This record gives sequence, structure tokens and C-alpha cells, in this order.
Amino acid sequence: MVEIFKNYYLINISSKNNDSMGSGIVVLKHRYKILIVAVGLLGIAAAVYLLIKYDLYHQVTALINEGTPVKLFVPMMIFLPLAGVPLTFFLLLVGLKFGTLNGLLLLEAVIPAHMLIAYLLATGVRHPIENFLVKRKNYQIPEVPEDKEFLFSFFTLTFPVFPYSVKLYLLPLAGVKFRYCFWLNWAIQGTMTIPFVLLGRSAADLNAVMFGATVLVIFAMFIFLRWAKKQYVALQKEKTS
Repeated sequence: MVEIFKNYYLINISSKNNDSMGSGIVVLKHRYKILIVAVGLLGIAAAVYLLIKYDLYHQVTALINEGTPVKLFVPMMIFLPLAGVPLTFFLLLVGLKFGTLNGLLLLEAVIPAHMLIAYLLATGVRHPIENFLVKRKNYQIPEVPEDKEFLFSFFTLTFPVFPYSVKLYLLPLAGVKFRYCFWLNWAIQGTMTIPFVLLGRSAADLNAVMFGATVLVIFAMFIFLRWAKKQYVALQKEKTS
């Protein structure tokens, strides 16, 4: 009887320790995220301060315009994201190089080109792309039920863990209808990328009002993406059960 109580006590102690360790890890993860965001904001503030103090705006603008002519920049913006180069790099430059309106028009023309090319590649030469994403990059091709195809497509496209280039190929590889791979994807990505173009332009123009408003919009998007991530995980669990 003494041994039973001793074992029961040890089990309770170990479970409490595990719970406390788990909660401690969660707290640390949240602290690291807050620290990363704080460092990022400080870096942006420092960059803006240097632009103002040393009048680097004209130098940066001249460097971008002279170093990346339109005939080179546009093809790079079309083809490099298909190969895995982050689209964010181009988003921050397109407003600076072409202005807000022309930059947004170019963006909304390039994004559907990405999706159409990716769809044709994923359906035409499926095997090497699938092997690369699954075996080398350890991504999983989602299984999308027909009765929830729209929801799965929506939350897959808004799932923050997947990079932009991966999202271009996942839905076609999963056998999702073209209208979700193209039109839905264009609506989502075409909307979510706009604030980054405005952010790059407002930083270049030293427009504090637009810069602050854009940062708030991006923060709201971050909250929405966290919610979308939870919904995606819940759908995956529901599908498995």
C-alpha cells in the first residue's frame, strides 16, 4: 500500500513538472516572438532615422533605379518568386521604384502570372515539384475534401507557415479546382501584399502618417493570420478524426 501511494505521488509530481515545463516553454516562445517584433520595429525606426538624418533617400532611390532597370526588374519579379525567392523583397522595392499606383498595378499583374505559371507547372510536371516540396522541404500536400474545398483552400492560402512560393504549388498538387488555385489565390495574395508596397513607399517618402497606418494594417493582418492558422489546424484535425 505504501508503494502504491509513493508511486501515485511520484506520478503526480512528474505530471505537474511536465505541465509547468510545458507552460514555461509556451511563455518563452511568446517572449521570443515579442522580442523579435520589438527588434524588427527598432530596426525599422533606426533605418528611418538614418534616412532622415543623413538624407539617404535620394541615394537609395538612385541606387535602386540605376542598379535594377525595368527590363531586368520585372522579369526577376515574375520568375524568381516561382523558384522560392521571397516576394517580400520585391514588394518593398516596387513602390519605391515605380510609385504607389504604378507599383500596385504591376503587382496585381505579376501575381496572377505567378499563379497561372505555377498551376501549369504543378499539373504538367507534377512529379519533380512534388518530390522537391515533400522529400527535400518536408512539406505535406494537403488532402482537400470536396465538400470543404473552399474552406481548405482559403485557410491553406492564409496559413502563415507556408511561404508564398509554396502556396503557389500546394493547391494544384492537392487537385484543387482551378478557380480556387487562381481566382481565390489572387484575391487573397493580391490583397495581403498591398500594405507592403505602401510600407516601402511610405518609408522612402518619409511619410510618417502612411507608414504608421500601414504598420497598423500589417499588425491586424498578423492577428488575422494567427486566427487562420488555428482554423487550418482545426480543419486538419477534423479531417483526420
